[in-house]
Amino acid sequence: MIYEEDVLLKAYQLHQQLMTKGEIQKKKDADLYRLYSDPDIREVLQRVFLPIDQAIIVKVEETLFFVPEVQNDAFSYTNEELREKGKFRDNKELYLAQFIWMLVISEFYGDQFLLTGETRSFVKVDDILNKAKEWMGKFDQIPEEEQLELAYRYELNIPYLLNEWHNLSEVTDKVKELRKARTMDYGFLLKALGFLEKEKMLVVKEEQEIVMTEKMKHIIDHYYHQESRINEIKSLLNEVNERVLDYAESQ
Repeated sequence: MIYEEDVLLKAYQLHQQLMTKGEIQKKKDADLYRLYSDPDIREVLQRVFLPIDQAIIVKVEETLFFVPEVQNDAFSYTNEELREKGKFRDNKELYLAQFIWMLVISEFYGDQFLLTGETRSFVKVDDILNKAKEWMGKFDQIPEEEQLELAYRYELNIPYLLNEWHNLSEVTDKVKELRKARTMDYGFLLKALGFLEKEKMLVVKEEQEIVMTEKMKHIIDHYYHQESRINEIKSLLNEVNERVLDYAESQ
């Protein structure tokens, strides 16, 4: 299809701003935001630029977000970038944080979502902490050689997760500033969630309740049923459950 020069130029302008800034807000840049309402400009974005970028544009209320596809190597974060943005000490901390992110998604899109199609309105940080403790306890029940076998098959380094988790102490009532208690389990959870807060994916209210933003919901709705990584983690957890039950029955 042949597009008019003016349409191409405006589409390119909008594309460049979204790609470099990550978002465009109507209240801050009304002229650029208004370009997206032009169907010809949207068509150029969707047919020409976005397939090359391997990205989508998500419109949430009065903000446009540039969101890379899951398998996009050009715009998705490298481990180094994630460590820097999330203030994670090394890859071991990062892997534990990524596991926590998966637990958060699973809580919002759990049984209630399967039954009603509606996500939970909020999830307590305590719920995620208890889930993490539960899974680390189950991982601990599996012999080390099987941990390594599962780690290789599912590309999730279980020994690293356990090592980092066991290095965390339990938070106590004496801790006044939880977000600074990063060597404690609750403090580390808030640190991991803090990265998603910076990315405007969720909000942690009073360090107790996690609420997803509309941006997060749109992204998850786009990827959830096709994201193989989420399904792999679910398969891993199901297999861990089965193995733990087998060991319990054999005792």
